[in-house]
Amino acid sequence: MSEIKNLESSDKYKRKESAKALGNTHTKASLRALLKVIEQDDDKDVRKEAIDSLVKLNDPEAVQVLERVGENDKDRGTRNKAKDAANTIRESGTPLPETPFSEEDAARAREDFRALEEHEAKQAGLHVKLEETLKYRIDQDNNLVDENNSPLDSLQGAGKIKVTNRGSRDRIWGIDAFLEGVDEVSFDRSEDQEIVVFGNSFGIKELDPQGVKAVIFNFQTEAPRVKIKEAFWDLEKPESPPTFSRGTEAGMRFTIELTNEFDWSLKEVVLKKHISDPSTVVNNFQTENGEFNKEGDFIQWKIKEIPANSTINASCEMRVTLPEDTKEPYKVGDTVVKYNCLDTSLSGVNLETITGSSSVFQFISRDEQEENPGDFDCKFELENTSEFEMDLKEVRIYEGSLEEGNVRLEWLGSDFPEEERSIDPGETFSLDPWTITVEEDGTIPQFGRELDLSVKYLYDAEIIAECTLPGYALRFIDIEVLKTFSPMTIPSYRRTEVLTENIIRSTGSTEIEYLQLQDQIPEGFEPPTKDNISIIKDDKQISDDDYNSEVVDDNLIITIEHLEYSSLGTLKQDEELKINYPFFATATPDDEFMGNVTVLANIFPPVKPVTAEAEAGPITVVHERRKLKIGKMVRSTSSEALNEYEIVIQGVNEGTAVIQNVEVSDFLPKGFKLVSDTEEDPPVGFEEHSSVKDGKAMKWIYKEVQPGQKVEIRFKIQAPGEHDPKDVYRMLLG
Repeated sequence: MSEIKNLESSDKYKRKESAKALGNTHTKASLRALLKVIEQDDDKDVRKEAIDSLVKLNDPEAVQVLERVGENDKDRGTRNKAKDAANTIRESGTPLPETPFSEEDAARAREDFRALEEHEAKQAGLHVKLEETLKYRIDQDNNLVDENNSPLDSLQGAGKIKVTNRGSRDRIWGIDAFLEGVDEVSFDRSEDQEIVVFGNSFGIKELDPQGVKAVIFNFQTEAPRVKIKEAFWDLEKPESPPTFSRGTEAGMRFTIELTNEFDWSLKEVVLKKHISDPSTVVNNFQTENGEFNKEGDFIQWKIKEIPANSTINASCEMRVTLPEDTKEPYKVGDTVVKYNCLDTSLSGVNLETITGSSSVFQFISRDEQEENPGDFDCKFELENTSEFEMDLKEVRIYEGSLEEGNVRLEWLGSDFPEEERSIDPGETFSLDPWTITVEEDGTIPQFGRELDLSVKYLYDAEIIAECTLPGYALRFIDIEVLKTFSPMTIPSYRRTEVLTENIIRSTGSTEIEYLQLQDQIPEGFEPPTKDNISIIKDDKQISDDDYNSEVVDDNLIITIEHLEYSSLGTLKQDEELKINYPFFATATPDDEFMGNVTVLANIFPPVKPVTAEAEAGPITVVHERRKLKIGKMVRSTSSEALNEYEIVIQGVNEGTAVIQNVEVSDFLPKGFKLVSDTEEDPPVGFEEHSSVKDGKAMKWIYKEVQPGQKVEIRFKIQAPGEHDPKDVYRMLLG
């Protein structure tokens, strides 16, 4: 039945559709195939679909398996669905009719079980399948690694020897299997009383129709010889890795190469490349082998077969736009490759032979001759009453009791072609008759017999492997630049130094080896000389021999061609480089200046460079002139007899510039004294009185006086009886 065959497909959707279709077939074969699916399929959606079909079939045989799935399945939804299905079938289930082993089943057996020729596969009762399962990880150099990406020397694989009774009616019992190549494996000592493992053999007590028993083992192996090579190339420069500028679309070609270094073919290969960024646009798929396309959030490559020692390739285009505000690189998702290898083993385990018994009828006839009493014509016959083809290996007929050991007749199957020792279901096998004479009247001859008879078997082996190349961040170049001026205002008509600082920061994962700064020189600015340029990283300054400086078309160009050979070394991710130098400006009133800088970064050998731009400014021009007027007024008070004078000192900023640290001083002649506190408007920042020659100095300091602002200081003094009034007008300093 093709639907049953499709349940073993590597395509999830094909398995799911087959599981659904089997719900409408109402056969025992469909029932048992679905029971196998709900316990063994890796995909929960397929298992759920199979449970729905089991409810449609409504056979009580499913209840026990459904209960087991309801307890043990790793998916909660599947567990709940299995429990509900078991309850439904338990209440109303009706057994399906048994169906004989059909020619359609035989055709499927010939396709699935490759160990025997067509005529041998029809009624082979036992199917022995060696399954070896590998699940492993590799790095980008195809080295075996663990979950932490640490190197591994070997890989542990899991093995399973499954023995299945392929019949629909008869039980098989007394099953004994003998193995080869078991020295390097370790068997799981199961507590299952139906299976006994000893040395290089194991025994199974019995198997019901469609029953399955498995012997589990583990083994060590080297890294499987399947190589994955991935690469990303810039669409504009095909030999270069992609370059990214945040906020700008980057186009790249993704190439993938699969190499089979085994001496046997890989079958049903499925590669899935997960896409971490859902905004990635993928198109233009190319391959000469299999189907290569996008499925959901991954790129899928399906190949029927990769021959031994061969390499296949595929490619597609990807377009990526990193957000402008991100600091994260473009992350590549996992690559998972699943493949099968048929008729082979990595562990070295192989089946030597397996035997099992089923229903046969054997007898020896003893016919006394009509004319010669005492002479018996004897014949051995064996009727195969089972549904399986039997392999008769040896027959021994003993005369008398078995204990006497008198072999009368011996038939060895090894002396005959296979077709002569094979007994089909319903067929009777017989040996050539013989005659025996019994002397004692009334005695019938006795015979013992030994048979070496076994159900025929099918054997095949399969490696089922899953290889994961963990996701990684693409190496890429990206930079940021910040430009600042100091000061941001300059005076008019004065040659003024403007300090310029450019901070270049690497934000990409690739070390930068080439840098070029292109700074547009504002009109009227004088560029710096090389002696005035400072290039610093981590407080270490670059040597003058490691870079070039020139002025081209009003641009200051500073180039470092090989940072890796310079005294600073390459610029790694999150490291900063500072390039400082002065401009000299002589500006007219109302001028305004901006500064634009462009930085190019690259690796060696060079690829498409990345650029970053920054702008500083505006620098404004202030037209300021200093004009300061300071005066002093003296007047006598109404108390003339006391020789008292009032002093008023005024200062006025009549210019356009703020005047800093305005100092106003006055002189108090010898013999004069203050008769009042000084009053300042506005309050003075600092006041000091000190003795000097022939008098006392008084000082007031204003930190700044704004344009148009007036300051005033008032106080009273008293002159001695005899004094020169001119002394009152003397001002020490203003």
